Amino acid sequence: MVKFSIIVPVYNVEKYIGDCLDSILNQTYDNFEVIVVNDGSPDNSQDIIDKYVKKDKRIRSFIKKNGGLSDARNYGVSKAKGDYLVFVDSDDSINCELLEKINEVICEEVDIVRYQIVKIENTQKTIDASDMFENVSGEEAFSILLKNSWFVTAWSAAYRKEFWIKNKFNYAKGKIHEDFGLTPYVYMRANLVTSIDYAGYNYFVRENSIMTNNNKDKVIKKNEDCLFHYDRLMEFINKDKNVSNYGIILYKSYIANSLITRIKSIEDRQIRKDYVDELKAKKVGDNLISDTLPRKIKKIVYKVSPYLYIRLFVK
Repeated sequence: MVKFSIIVPVYNVEKYIGDCLDSILNQTYDNFEVIVVNDGSPDNSQDIIDKYVKKDKRIRSFIKKNGGLSDARNYGVSKAKGDYLVFVDSDDSINCELLEKINEVICEEVDIVRYQIVKIENTQKTIDASDMFENVSGEEAFSILLKNSWFVTAWSAAYRKEFWIKNKFNYAKGKIHEDFGLTPYVYMRANLVTSIDYAGYNYFVRENSIMTNNNKDKVIKKNEDCLFHYDRLMEFINKDKNVSNYGIILYKSYIANSLITRIKSIEDRQIRKDYVDELKAKKVGDNLISDTLPRKIKKIVYKVSPYLYIRLFVK
């Protein structure tokens, strides 16, 4: 019987951690452990966690010095005893049949099981309904996901722990956009990936979160970290001898396009200019795919003017 390790990093979430843990404990599939990693949270989150630990022996609580979300996830993985890893952010929740639905499609060789996401902003719910696939290679899954707007997140899939450990995956400590900095490569390394037609994860868009904070210092930090992840992801793939040439082209194009798309969200002119200059210095645009005439045109437009590219092609 497959055992799941659900990793929940915690920092300043006393308002949400109870709902998060309730959603996990309400699963219809009961062979799991919950690894709660308190990342030096200064609020009352730990008091709430302690009550849940007393209530259910499947919850294991750990307290560590603050190191950020990436560090907390890595720590949680190191403590996992299950067969599959599931990441849940502590201000989000999962729906009651998620683990059961994942378990139904798991076979011995499946490295990743992807599920759908419910994005909740205020009272509006949107389902990330990507194309479905069954038992395909990581490269093929990557190609399919690129056809849609893809949530590149840790919490959109379950991962076989042996696969994760064997490949020595880890999130970059202290960096924002940590999911972007690892998830694409995780898919490219997978031998077998499958998906389920079940919206199992509830992602809540919160005001004043790291991802929605747009003060100048935060924007600069986001830019710097995205560029760091770009270098890291390129280093991963350039050292990998097992990915096909077409897979490498897709991978590099996706990463390049992700960085270029970010230009649109930067409101401050000087910060935007500095960021574009960095993209030019790294020759990010060279990695845009040009296998069809429309893509060739897009690449040429970007070379002429990144700003024109954004106006014409980025929604």
